[in-house]
Amino acid sequence: MSRKKIRVLFVDDEEGNRRAFKATFRREMDVTLASSGAEALHVLERVPMHVIVSDQRMPDMPGSELLTLVRAKHPHTMRILLTGYSDIEAVAQAINKGGIFAYATKPWDEHDLRLRIEQAYEIQELRTSREALLNQFTQVFRGAGDPIVLVDHRGRIVEANPACGKLLGVEQRELIGRGFMQHVENAKDLMRSLRTHPRDEGPFNVDITIRDRSGDLIDCLMTLTHLGECKAGKNVFQAIIKDITDRRQEEKRLRKLNSDLDKRVAVRTAQLLEALEDIGSFSYSVAHDLRSPLKNILALSEHLHGQATTTGDTGSLAFTERIHKGAQRMIDLVEDLLRFSQTNTREIERRMVDLPELVRAVIDEQVPEHRRGQLTVRIDPGTEVLADAPMLKVVLHNLLSNALKFSADTAAPRIEIAHRTDGQGDVIEVHDNGVGFDNKHREQVFGPFKRLHSNARFEGTGVGLAIVQRIVRKHGGTVQADSRPGHGTVLRFT
Repeated sequence: MSRKKIRVLFVDDEEGNRRAFKATFRREMDVTLASSGAEALHVLERVPMHVIVSDQRMPDMPGSELLTLVRAKHPHTMRILLTGYSDIEAVAQAINKGGIFAYATKPWDEHDLRLRIEQAYEIQELRTSREALLNQFTQVFRGAGDPIVLVDHRGRIVEANPACGKLLGVEQRELIGRGFMQHVENAKDLMRSLRTHPRDEGPFNVDITIRDRSGDLIDCLMTLTHLGECKAGKNVFQAIIKDITDRRQEEKRLRKLNSDLDKRVAVRTAQLLEALEDIGSFSYSVAHDLRSPLKNILALSEHLHGQATTTGDTGSLAFTERIHKGAQRMIDLVEDLLRFSQTNTREIERRMVDLPELVRAVIDEQVPEHRRGQLTVRIDPGTEVLADAPMLKVVLHNLLSNALKFSADTAAPRIEIAHRTDGQGDVIEVHDNGVGFDNKHREQVFGPFKRLHSNARFEGTGVGLAIVQRIVRKHGGTVQADSRPGHGTVLRFT
């Protein structure tokens, strides 16, 4: 029972009965008394009551007549009739016309009457709550911006909100009983979806096309929910419809834009590949054609150097040495250009490579005898990596060459080649304790012809690390450098 007191109006023309009722129920109920039907109606006009209990036999207005009037004017007030055993006709009239909740015989039993009043109040509260929920639902239903329609098992519209009428171009009142499927273009597909979708799985979405009264087609997304069975035992569905015509048009526009973009990208990619191929061919041709005259210059400078040595011409010796040195540098640069060009066109051929054996071969070819004691290799015997062996050998050659060159002037040069594995795969590192460089230039060292030291101090073309980066990227790996001036460099690749 609710904590708040039940407001009860007790109507009886006998003062003793009124006093007895109030004395019995005043502690747990808010009791108001009336001595006649007219007085009771006047009280109800001023104060709403939860329950009215009326005696049947009153001189001015019988209880059954009073409760009939109360039902008409104050339908939310629950009605109970008190009557004697002989007033069966009055009880029947009160039930039929007054719509009473219950009746009790006189003299009334305190516990029985209290129970009936409490039950009447609970029912009144439930009805009030139900009406409030119904009003709330009605407001939401009618005020919803999206069309909502209730459809029975035959596809007939049971209820529709104003937004649905607006979408279909039909007055809302004309929709009731109308066949909803006559507005759906793909009605058979919709009915098939309704039949096949399990009803206990909740709402499901389906795309439909609706034709309004003027014949225009509207793309919609419909959310269907099975509400259960109506009184006749037939299924009822709720459909919430959303007009997605604008969204569909935007999707078509975006698809067309994407299609056009793909075409433009394909054309530009083909043009770029063609340009790159032309550049590669041109670079290879230029580099290849330069080698022959440079080698002639180198041979002629050596011949002149020999003659100057025989004649003792010291001036010519200096010139021939400069020519020889410049020609040799140009040949080295051309060779690096050719290698750089070839790394772009050559496809990788992966196989399992014995890493310790490959490193030993590189050391034998690259490291002078007097510097091999400065080298430490930390690679477990039998270590294998999946790579293109000739390309991996070029990478190790270039990294080791860098380490040898930039640690040559160090008091106690140390070089280390190490291997480890992490979550991304194999990691190979080459450490040296050479001159190093400022770490803010760590990305520049991999650019073609990028040099961080003067050519007078350290000779080179600046292409070696660019080749390393290109080969590593062709393998799907990464390469990076870490260094500090005077503290050496670590070059690692995965």
